[in-house]
Amino acid sequence: MNYLAVFDWNGTLYNDTPATLTATNVCLAHFGKPPIDLPTLQDTFTFPLIHFYERMGVSVDVYLAQAKYLADVFLDTYQRECRAYDLAEGALDLIIWLKARGVHCMVLSNHLHDYVLQDMNRLGIKDAVDHVSGTHTYATITTGMNKYERLESYMKAGGFTPEGTFIIGDSHEEPEIARRMGILGISITGGLMSLTRLNKHKADYIVDTLRDVPAILDRHWGQTS
Repeated sequence: MNYLAVFDWNGTLYNDTPATLTATNVCLAHFGKPPIDLPTLQDTFTFPLIHFYERMGVSVDVYLAQAKYLADVFLDTYQRECRAYDLAEGALDLIIWLKARGVHCMVLSNHLHDYVLQDMNRLGIKDAVDHVSGTHTYATITTGMNKYERLESYMKAGGFTPEGTFIIGDSHEEPEIARRMGILGISITGGLMSLTRLNKHKADYIVDTLRDVPAILDRHWGQTS
């Protein structure tokens, strides 16, 4: 069997949630809104982004009128701030563990593809990952991203089966993709969603650290070759 590990990047392999918080607060300040703390971000952040800003008291019309400018502000702030942060605990060790067992490793991200590659290279993990799939246009404000379509296409092209695949991430997207595709879904705390919200989306497992993943895979897959 061909085994496939699918990782979200931001907030999962990359411990960059504080940079996301800073960039979000810069955008909120543009609308005259007070800054929020990390627990508030984890309790409210969602895709499509327009729903998050509605929760923060920014009307749809006001946000739509400045969406492109705010996307640029967010990205510029995030890219500057994220350099202060490192890989998540155990990220590279987990990739190495998987590769030693013949598992194909993929990063599936809503972040811009070239920026993901740059950050992965800077953090020394790029060469350990077999495939990276980011977006080539920035996140839309009215629709969700196409992680499902990209993963479905990649699995079909590579001959990967649902029973030999798992996905892990810090938001609602990963458990939703897992259920839709019939693959193992793992959520990780400390990213964009609180534990309470992660529990509502009912991944197969919820972990606090990537170091918990090998034991789950040993139970779920048994010994991989």
